[in-house]
Amino acid sequence: MLLEREKQVLLIGGAAVAVLLIVAFVVSPAISRIRVLSRTTTAAQKNLAEMRKSSPDLQRVRQATIERQGAVTAAANSNDSPLTQLTSILQGAGIPASVLAIKSAGIRDGEAFREESFEVQIENLTYLEAVNALRKLSARDLPVVVRSTVLKSRYDDQRYLDMTLRVGYLSPKKTS
Repeated sequence: MLLEREKQVLLIGGAAVAVLLIVAFVVSPAISRIRVLSRTTTAAQKNLAEMRKSSPDLQRVRQATIERQGAVTAAANSNDSPLTQLTSILQGAGIPASVLAIKSAGIRDGEAFREESFEVQIENLTYLEAVNALRKLSARDLPVVVRSTVLKSRYDDQRYLDMTLRVGYLSPKKTS
């Protein structure tokens, strides 16, 4: 049998080992997990602050989308083809039909709209005519999106330029 002193040493040693095991397997992982959660919380708070800052931008985009949907719906009620409507928009901006060449570039179904792409080539424009045409095409009340613009100065007369546009004509997405 063990003496009283040996029992106390074993008891104290066992308690010390138990404390060390509890610290190693319970307390230390808990502290580590708390640190990780603290970092995650801080990152989430920063993300939330950024999202709150972008809220006015999101509202502006939603409003622009609603306006665009109204223009798309209004244009869908027209009997004219997208090519005819695009030609009339450009002629309304002061571009004569003789300097205008429009080619279809395919159809793409987007999230909310169906987009028919066109490549529009306009020759012998003044800079003011080019700006007016772009302003007219970029109006929110039209179902048109200008995807890209390439301006090239004329080699024969620097006062004029040739403009190539990639334009998307929006129509309501057909549901099946």
